[in-house]
Amino acid sequence: MTGRPLAPHSDPARISKTHYVTRYTLLAAVLIALFFLAGCRPQETAVQSAPVVLATATPRSTPLPEVATAIPAGVEGNPIQMVIYSAAPRAAANFASRFETALVEASGVAVEVLIVDRYAEGLAALCDSAGGKVSVAWVDGLTYMAAIAQGCGEPVLLVERGRGRNAHTGETGVLIANSDRSFSSVAQVEGDTVCRLGYEDFWTWMVPSLVMQARGVNPTTDLEAINDYADLEALIQAVADGDCDAAGIPVAALDGDEPPEGVSILETTVEFPYPVLMFPPQLPLGARVQLTEGLLAMADDTNSARILQGLLEQDALLPVTAEDFADFTAFLERTGLDFAQLGG
Repeated sequence: MTGRPLAPHSDPARISKTHYVTRYTLLAAVLIALFFLAGCRPQETAVQSAPVVLATATPRSTPLPEVATAIPAGVEGNPIQMVIYSAAPRAAANFASRFETALVEASGVAVEVLIVDRYAEGLAALCDSAGGKVSVAWVDGLTYMAAIAQGCGEPVLLVERGRGRNAHTGETGVLIANSDRSFSSVAQVEGDTVCRLGYEDFWTWMVPSLVMQARGVNPTTDLEAINDYADLEALIQAVADGDCDAAGIPVAALDGDEPPEGVSILETTVEFPYPVLMFPPQLPLGARVQLTEGLLAMADDTNSARILQGLLEQDALLPVTAEDFADFTAFLERTGLDFAQLGG
């Protein structure tokens, strides 16, 4: 097939190249022209309109709501609560207001006294100090152990009773047994009869229960019988007569160092502390120092010491040392009981 002859100078490669050069040459020329025109264009002066000033009201500050300032513990309006156990709450209450006045004069710390008839209330108040109301408490040895186990307080002062060689910061108990039984250890009371004054009595049930627990005897499951008596005299006589194999009593119940006929001493306990003052972690350092020094000053002053005795029955107050509770704590740890659960 014979094709149509190409026109002169119509080589395809040449046409494409010529077209490419021509198109980009024109584009470059247009851009140059535009830049040239832009450069030659006279500058326009921007005209800004003058701002219009409007009359406005004088701004006034809006008062913010007042934020209540926390009142520090131990000042008027937020007194520190001091919880004190008493077996005779009404009699102790007569000394409370006088004690509050004397203590604020001695320490500069405002205190509100709360008289209670259960040490557990002192423990609860100590542990509740994290909630805002700061409380200090005078507690017994078992409550002291519970407060330590629960991280609710630390001991600061001890009550001392007696003078000279007869001065003590706690009292011991004894486990007595019928002499005919010839017991050589508390562990041998397992399967026998133990007597007491009642389930809630400290020296005739709580203390011997702890001693038995520490010696491997469960007082609620390992005894043959538990009999209650009306008073200590009847209880001791029941042991002497053989109606009871063993019992616990405070050492002060013995008439002298020797037990009565028919009774032998099976074991003497560690000292159970007299009241111990405990401070919660939330008590500010300044109030700690002031309270401690104020109470020690009161105990050394004849007049204020009488007021203090109406609440604590102390002959002196002593600062706590690291050794004061070593034997007591070791004994309680041998019982295997969880004192973090105590306090209900």
